[in-house]
Amino acid sequence: MDPAKKLSVAFLWHMHQPCYKDTATGIYQMPWARLRAVKDYFPMAALLEKFDNVRMTFNLVPSLLEQLHDYGTNGATDTMLDLTLKEASGLTENDSLDILENFFRVNFKNFIEPSARYSELLVKRGLGRLSDHDLKNAASKFSAQDFLDLQVLFNMAWFHSISVEADRNLQQLVRKGSGYTEDDKACVILKQSQIISEIIPLYRRLQDAGRIEISATPFYHPITPLLCDTSIAKVSMPRAQLPKKRFRHPEDAAWHIKEAVSYHTRVFGQPPRGMWPSEGSVSDEALSIMAANGIKWAATDEDILFNSLTLGQKLKRPKPIDRRAIYEPYTFKSGSKQLSMIFRDKNLSDIISFNYNAWDQLDAADDLTTHLKNISSALRRDAERGIVLIAMDGENAWEYFQDNGRRFFETLYANLDNDSELEAVTVSRHLELEPPRKVLRRIFPASWINHDFKIWIGDQQDNLSWDYLFRVRADLVKFTKELTGTIPGLKVSDLKRVRHRQSPGLKKSGAENDALSRAWRELYICEGSDWNWWYAGKARSGGDNPFDQLYLTHLKNVYKFLKKPVPDFLKISIA
Repeated sequence: MDPAKKLSVAFLWHMHQPCYKDTATGIYQMPWARLRAVKDYFPMAALLEKFDNVRMTFNLVPSLLEQLHDYGTNGATDTMLDLTLKEASGLTENDSLDILENFFRVNFKNFIEPSARYSELLVKRGLGRLSDHDLKNAASKFSAQDFLDLQVLFNMAWFHSISVEADRNLQQLVRKGSGYTEDDKACVILKQSQIISEIIPLYRRLQDAGRIEISATPFYHPITPLLCDTSIAKVSMPRAQLPKKRFRHPEDAAWHIKEAVSYHTRVFGQPPRGMWPSEGSVSDEALSIMAANGIKWAATDEDILFNSLTLGQKLKRPKPIDRRAIYEPYTFKSGSKQLSMIFRDKNLSDIISFNYNAWDQLDAADDLTTHLKNISSALRRDAERGIVLIAMDGENAWEYFQDNGRRFFETLYANLDNDSELEAVTVSRHLELEPPRKVLRRIFPASWINHDFKIWIGDQQDNLSWDYLFRVRADLVKFTKELTGTIPGLKVSDLKRVRHRQSPGLKKSGAENDALSRAWRELYICEGSDWNWWYAGKARSGGDNPFDQLYLTHLKNVYKFLKKPVPDFLKISIA
């Protein structure tokens, strides 16, 4: 087959964690950036290294990169790491309860059941979610050795086999299985830190060698169309009840995009060419801001393309759209702003995410290869070279696969390494080979989930969250005017160059600068998508929803940094 006619297969592995750190204390309230780094972010790149002809795109969100740097370089800690580091013989009652509550939070089938000791400890604790009384009863039955083994086994469960195979000490600890010592535990935590410190250099090395492309996402993973204007949700959700206050701050969306480009450039030595918008969420305004900040391409879901192609049509029976429309790039144009758009194959992306974990992994890899070859055959009569975009979370699916899906990846990549019909490429490489030939002048505003924004707005709790954000931002603007006589622009660093007024509790202009900078940064963290993701029945209610607690903590910090009283409404849980 003519190499120029090969089907481009573009994998986009999206890797993200929200800001788990309470920036007032410096302590991470949840451990998932640290643990996912060991289990997913390092091995996903390392697995690719031995396949010379396989190229792909990794999307690394700045809010994740900040945390990886913090753990790998600054010795950051989190609540569950602190519980791990405490000597098992000196645990308090609360420590013991927290460990029993949290240290079984791994996939049972793949990480607890294969370990006789881990399974034994789970049975001893009791299955399911326990009441406080039952947890206290279980804790009374645990010895210091039980707790020490649990501390080690929980952290060991997050190591990928590729890391275990490369480290003799980890191999010995896996074989040991129980009866761990405090020195064993220290070895595990040290190895975690070493792996995390290698992640960013690994990705940069692969990028510089031309093996991967690294794309970005707006800094703290906001739903940028909603930051630009919450009323845009009415296009895809015409009957939705929106928040009481209309949130319209495209300047905030611009901050997240501009700062993402700047941070990415500092970390990887070059700006990102592409951007995966948070949750694939797009609108005309959001895409125009990306284009204005040098982004050359953006990606989202196929349903957004289908709705964009019929946007504005009032036909009772719209003409069916040929599914092959998703296998080519488009140029989005809005005034003088333009960028390339590609749209993911939802079916193939979802079958990896939700179905293949139940298959034999070799069969799953071969099945995906067959699907790709069928698409190649269907496109062969067309003049241009087609592209299949498979875009999905780069971490969440793999815990449901045996051995984190390693055989699936290695078989799939081997299939693609020297295939006569298929070529695994970066997104930018395909756009060099086949620039867009068609133009979209409007984009259907929505996310990749059900082509609407329902996850983040329209429900009572989500709307209340937006109203809290509106009120806090209005207060922050007022405080900024009091301190500086002006409202800051898109970059918090601009505060260093504006006029200052004296404020009670802040003695020097330098302190004012720092406090304002931290307060605005905290506001931008609050604009992230993850807080609303967990509202509306999607997490445990009330005080048991850690995302609700952390969101309110971030909102309160805006006031604390400026030595202002925290308003009473922020003391009420949204969940």
